[in-house]
Amino acid sequence: MKPKLLIFINTLSFGGAERVVSQLLNNLTNEFELHLALYNKVIDYPIPPQVNIVDLQEDTNAGNMAVLLKIPSNARKLAAYCKQHNIYISVSFLNRPCYVNALMKAWYGFKGRVIMCERSHQSTILNYIGGGSTLYKIITKKLISYSYKKADLILTNSKVSKQDLIENFGIKNPINVIYNPIDILVVDKMATAPVHGIFDDGIFYFIATGNFRIEKNFPLLIEAFARLKNLPVKLVLVGGGAQETLLKEQVDHYEILDKVVFTGFDKNPFRFMKASHCFVLSSYTEGFPNVLLEALACGKPIISTDCKSGPRELLAPGSPINTQVTSDYELGGFGLLTPVNDATSLAKAMMRMYEDKDLQNSLAQKARQRATEFDIAVIKNLFIEAFAGVPVSTPH
Repeated sequence: MKPKLLIFINTLSFGGAERVVSQLLNNLTNEFELHLALYNKVIDYPIPPQVNIVDLQEDTNAGNMAVLLKIPSNARKLAAYCKQHNIYISVSFLNRPCYVNALMKAWYGFKGRVIMCERSHQSTILNYIGGGSTLYKIITKKLISYSYKKADLILTNSKVSKQDLIENFGIKNPINVIYNPIDILVVDKMATAPVHGIFDDGIFYFIATGNFRIEKNFPLLIEAFARLKNLPVKLVLVGGGAQETLLKEQVDHYEILDKVVFTGFDKNPFRFMKASHCFVLSSYTEGFPNVLLEALACGKPIISTDCKSGPRELLAPGSPINTQVTSDYELGGFGLLTPVNDATSLAKAMMRMYEDKDLQNSLAQKARQRATEFDIAVIKNLFIEAFAGVPVSTPH
């Protein structure tokens, strides 16, 4: 009989952690009986039909404090569900599910294995969540520290994130690093889909994808791109979100309406990546950005801010993990790294990529091989071992 595994995440709407959970669900059906708990049954990524879904039916419009106050009742519900179904492995992704996972063990008698998956660099992301509320930031930091100390195992997706939990949150529990996976076969298939009415011959296309949230810092990308507006270049933005109106106003301000394409959210961003020439990430902070893995799988040269955490470990793996470029740009083994929130340096890197065909070709040739190191066929075995209770070796 297969062991029963509960995975808990807020929703499966568009996002990096959500895509990872989708990939795991689709690749662990042979090893586990899978149960998926969601605060709200929003599912934008594919999952296998045999997954058992637990919908907590939480109001997605509730305020931050109202949501936090419901953590104990949700923990009680899931603990009862696990007892009813004889589930002894509970895995949580993102903050609130981790809080619930902790209370299941601490208050409601869950006797199984509690695993918490950290998907960001907490010390940095705390500056961008909760609407800037200092009180919310203080409460969140205390809840993270409390919750992770209840875990049997913590999985981070970067070495810097692991270091952050140890040094800034006082976590002494076992922590292993498992990098995010990518399903290269799926990317390859989806990338062949056609794109109509966007790409023209003789134009160099930069591309960025994601949710237009403040921590992704898309305004920096638009500001940097505007400095190249007299060149035969365009910028394709695949995504949407809270800052979309702001970004469109910024594009209008820089008089580059004919240079920037907003596609909206798209379930297949890979076809846009494949047709573009260079992928750009402009974030203030990340965990281990899936979009960079996806761009590598599509064979694209990359420019990324050297934010915490992930880009350096992925694009310059031979460098010290605590190094951060502070001016101009750095040529890593698999892409260019620029200082965080530095439009001048980002524009320089974009200009270098546009002008230097040899650099484009060199990075493109290495991209695919780098991506294969994170293929789901490889990474899933590390998750299987972790979930089943077998020690996992930290990546070198």
